[in-house]
Amino acid sequence: MSPMSPDSDDLLVRFQAGDVAAFDQLVLEMGPRLKGYFLRLGAQSSTAEDLAQHVFLRVFQARARYKPSGRLDAYLLRIAHNLWVDSRRRKRLVLAGDDLPDAVDPGLGPLENANLEDRAAILRHAMAQLEDPVRELLELAVLQRLPYQQVSEVLGIPVGTVKSRVYYSLRKLRDHLAGFGEEEGQA
Repeated sequence: MSPMSPDSDDLLVRFQAGDVAAFDQLVLEMGPRLKGYFLRLGAQSSTAEDLAQHVFLRVFQARARYKPSGRLDAYLLRIAHNLWVDSRRRKRLVLAGDDLPDAVDPGLGPLENANLEDRAAILRHAMAQLEDPVRELLELAVLQRLPYQQVSEVLGIPVGTVKSRVYYSLRKLRDHLAGFGEEEGQA
């Protein structure tokens, strides 16, 4: 069962009921996703791991107060968002985007992987050029595939604002990527 599907048993509810394995399952399923979330926001790998662990620590500490009210992944991403904002305030992290993992598929050949890595590097560069709120919005709505309602709840903005910002942000990103391709072709 996946913590992301609304029809499955909620892993935190199962954990509250004494199923210790449910928390382990939650960590296994959501740990890499949370780390990826922080990486794509610009955290270094070790910082992303620490922040993901802090998400689970907060969930563990608040387990008695947890009440399911939507998708579990949205709940965890809301906590992750708050931790990210707090860490940015405290440490003034420099967002570089260069420390994101490379996109390598072991099932592809070297040429296909090189093309995939090039496209991933171009996308990382383009995402790094975006402002922090835009980058996080696209992370939640596009890369994490959260419904707009839940993105709205995580970021604390109206659903209509989420929709329009996603539309205009993707348009801006497409324009930037199209310009990048033209520059590369001319060189």
